[in-house]
Amino acid sequence: MFNDIIGNDENKKKLEYIVKNNNISHSYIFSGISGIGKFMFAKEFAKAILCLNNEKKPCNNCRACKSFENNNNPDIIIIDEQDESIKTEQIKELVKNVLEKPIQGDKKIYIINNSENMTREAQNSLLKTLEEPPEYVIVILITSNENLLLNTIKSRCIKIQFQNLSDEEIKQYFRMANQVIDDSIIKIFGGSIEKALKLKDNLDTYKNIKNIFKNIENLSGLQILNLKETIFKDKDEIFSILDYINTIFFDKILENIKTANKYQKCIEIIEESKLRLKRNSNYDMTIDNLLLTLERSLKNNG
Repeated sequence: MFNDIIGNDENKKKLEYIVKNNNISHSYIFSGISGIGKFMFAKEFAKAILCLNNEKKPCNNCRACKSFENNNNPDIIIIDEQDESIKTEQIKELVKNVLEKPIQGDKKIYIINNSENMTREAQNSLLKTLEEPPEYVIVILITSNENLLLNTIKSRCIKIQFQNLSDEEIKQYFRMANQVIDDSIIKIFGGSIEKALKLKDNLDTYKNIKNIFKNIENLSGLQILNLKETIFKDKDEIFSILDYINTIFFDKILENIKTANKYQKCIEIIEESKLRLKRNSNYDMTIDNLLLTLERSLKNNG
């Protein structure tokens, strides 16, 4: 079980123990940042529970395992909305389905991915099922922001906390895909394979950023301000870009403790700009101010 999933080894042991000892609860929350394998864990966990083989779970050979692999096992229902809210109607349909007994085995599993996208009304509709589930029902809520789930929902679920992947685990993933990733670039992935996959096609951009900011003292004030038209053009990637620049400044602090104050100030400037952007401040004005403040700080503390 979980042989093809990288990371979170403790959770592998925990879930394997639950299946082996048939100590299965009615409701779980799988919580952690996006892109660390929670959905894959939930599906493999569900597959093992539904497996009809009493010796090895999942066996990958029984009728339940084969239908699971073919995405036509009638005893698992998955709601997977990426960006859209999960509406009350969807949950009401799920609740209605709960009343129908399993077909192939003795369990029926419902996985709600991105469960934080459930509206408040949808969560309240699910609550009664969590409070009084039929003996055959198991609900797995997957979330990257459990704070958006009602406390009444969370209190009725067993929480499985998933950890960010280590740099070595990220490298292992890319080695398995026959790709090599620069160690300094790995830091921007934040322990998320999903983020790594989104950013890997822009690795040349990040290598360019590294070259620019490792030698930023050699740039004129005008050249620094002109960075807005190059590396800061991509609004969708701005937080990843700013995080990566901070790792460069942090490395500079480690390289020469005598200039630590200068680069610590640069990190503080970037963190303040991130806060402004998160508060929906004007993008162009925030980046202009960031570059002006960085240029002055580097000049005054040079």
